[in-house]
Amino acid sequence: MIEVGNVYYFIELLIPVIVISVTYHLLKNKTLNFQYTYLFIWCLLGFILHFAKQLVYQDISQLSKSTAENICAVSTLVFPFIMMIKKKNVLHDFMFLIGLVGGGAGLLYPTEALGESLFTFETIRFYFCHMSLLAIPLLLALLNIREPDLKKWWVMPLLFLAYETIIMLNTALLTFTGLATREGFTPLQLFIDRQYLNNSFVFGPTPDMGIVGETIGNMTFPFMKTDIFNLTNGDEFYWPVIWLLIPSYIIFVPLYTVLALPFRKKHEVMSLEFV
Repeated sequence: MIEVGNVYYFIELLIPVIVISVTYHLLKNKTLNFQYTYLFIWCLLGFILHFAKQLVYQDISQLSKSTAENICAVSTLVFPFIMMIKKKNVLHDFMFLIGLVGGGAGLLYPTEALGESLFTFETIRFYFCHMSLLAIPLLLALLNIREPDLKKWWVMPLLFLAYETIIMLNTALLTFTGLATREGFTPLQLFIDRQYLNNSFVFGPTPDMGIVGETIGNMTFPFMKTDIFNLTNGDEFYWPVIWLLIPSYIIFVPLYTVLALPFRKKHEVMSLEFV
């Protein structure tokens, strides 16, 4: 079984490194059209597998797992459509950021794979999809197909908030249609609860985040933690999505800069070679 720190955990970390390295060397001398088509088909496979997980659950109460329930799920669903945009777009830059961050985080802490066997369908699907989120944007950059643009740094947090809005609307759909339920909770209570259905922090840091959650929570304005409509009966309440505005700029601007900078330098070196 996979547990953080055991041999299977490190095997699953090594596989993406090998796959990305081998794929890069296989594609680097191919035509641009071949490279893009190859990566687009890879992206589509992740999209298909997101729905194929229902073959495992075969339970209508688990349909929520094939929706836009978290950051990586949204990425899996929208990446193929971003790749269909032929002209370089700021969405490609955000795809680079959220793919590396979300896919990398999923591989480092594989929540759905922990405690599972290495060779079950769901484990393979989980790792394939998260590896894809990391690998495809990275390969697009490494192959000089879609290099991240540092000039668009200020848009990254706003696009992240758009992601969070999609997740919030998806959570509303799940709770108010009864696709997601919990004993003792009304649909509204479940919708705004920070402990359940909140692994993307739409409604604030989760209780188990400890000092990390407290630190991120302190980055926002105090008034954005005010329960104006008394929805939580005095419990701490974060304004859904909006509370993330300041933390998103504090976290994602430097992170995007660090991730994109090597490709800017690479582009400058290549430009000098043609002078």
